[in-house]
Amino acid sequence: MKSRLSIAGIVLLTAVLLFSATARADTRSFVGEIEGNAPEVRLFRWLVDRVSPEAALMVLDGPVEKDGKVRHLYFEAVGPSLDGFKVASVKVETVFNDFGPLEFWGEGGPADIDEIVMGYFDAVITDSDVNDFLNGLVVEDDSGRWEGLSVEFSSSGISAKGYYRMEDPVSMRIKVDLQGELALKEGREIWIDRYVFKINNDDQSSVVEKALRDVQPIVDMEDFVFPVHLKTLDLRKGRMRLATRVIPASFDGISLSYKAR
Repeated sequence: MKSRLSIAGIVLLTAVLLFSATARADTRSFVGEIEGNAPEVRLFRWLVDRVSPEAALMVLDGPVEKDGKVRHLYFEAVGPSLDGFKVASVKVETVFNDFGPLEFWGEGGPADIDEIVMGYFDAVITDSDVNDFLNGLVVEDDSGRWEGLSVEFSSSGISAKGYYRMEDPVSMRIKVDLQGELALKEGREIWIDRYVFKINNDDQSSVVEKALRDVQPIVDMEDFVFPVHLKTLDLRKGRMRLATRVIPASFDGISLSYKAR
């Protein structure tokens, strides 16, 4: 029996082939440097420059419009740096983005994000990433400074060690061992909660308590590239996951990928 391909079938097959060819043509890869003047390339370069990842992927549902609007955007990065703090991975999906008119963009991309109606976020942070960031870091307050800090994540919470050095009224270096939980507040802040600590000088407990209050929140996502409202803080041995209620998901579209080397 001979099979016959209907006109509708031919049209559908042609559409699929054209879509596949277009999808392949819209994929562009970069290694080391992101070069090009197309708005999509400039936007991708701007995002990569903001977080300095080891690798990244951006997907748009269509070209950037002249007014700088993008209806649907997905961005994921491996080993990005958020304000100098390196994390294992970040995924972001945003809807109805406004980056401002193209005429006001520079070679490096938009000046800022004018508006995002909705954003989804998912990130994994390891305690080794945190400790790399804390290595050599000194955190000062009005009464002294924290130094020699390290942390360890587990399903039950967080363990932290460090020293609090004070100079007034006398010079003193207090060793602090802390056990506690991490809590989300305002959808963007991470606080140490329900904690207990041990120190090598009980007379200075009130000083350490005040110093701990002064460093709260320990993380604030207010200045993150995209506005997000976190819903999940999940701790496991060696890592922490932060996410919005809806998890970001990639989709078919204009794709640009990047590798640092």
